[in-house]
Amino acid sequence: MILSGHARLAGVIGYPVAHSRSPRLHGTWLERHGIDGAYLPLAVAPDDFAACVAALAKMGFAGANVTIPHKEAAFAVCDRVADSARRAGAVNTLVFTPTGIEGANTDGSGFLANLRAHGVNPAAGPALVLGAGGAARAIATALQDAGAVVTLCNRSPERAAALAREF
Repeated sequence: MILSGHARLAGVIGYPVAHSRSPRLHGTWLERHGIDGAYLPLAVAPDDFAACVAALAKMGFAGANVTIPHKEAAFAVCDRVADSARRAGAVNTLVFTPTGIEGANTDGSGFLANLRAHGVNPAAGPALVLGAGGAARAIATALQDAGAVVTLCNRSPERAAALAREF
């Protein structure tokens, strides 16, 4: 591993985050390609999310991926968001630029790409999405945009109903 004063820093923000395999995966690629950088697990409590993201940007991080429970909170801290994130109301990728924080959401497009890679046409039939958090929001949006009729189910019927009203 190369880590100099010029290292590119990134990470995954979650709470908890110790279970994430992302640091190991990205660390392998950084090492294999001789890239001066590190990808870190960043355990951030929900109450500290906005302040910690602002601090990462000031500390020179290039960006961060976002996981449970922060995807909707990540949307709120962005200066600009991609259409994928705007429609889902959730962000899973933050990029820190000199002009602010950019947010995107790759959950839906990744989910659809996986379906298609396994020979499944997302528009071929109805879809049941379990959950109403950030990933579920992005997946439901992507399925709907692909032409699927989407049914939502969540532990909290009120949260599922609220999401259904949004879509």
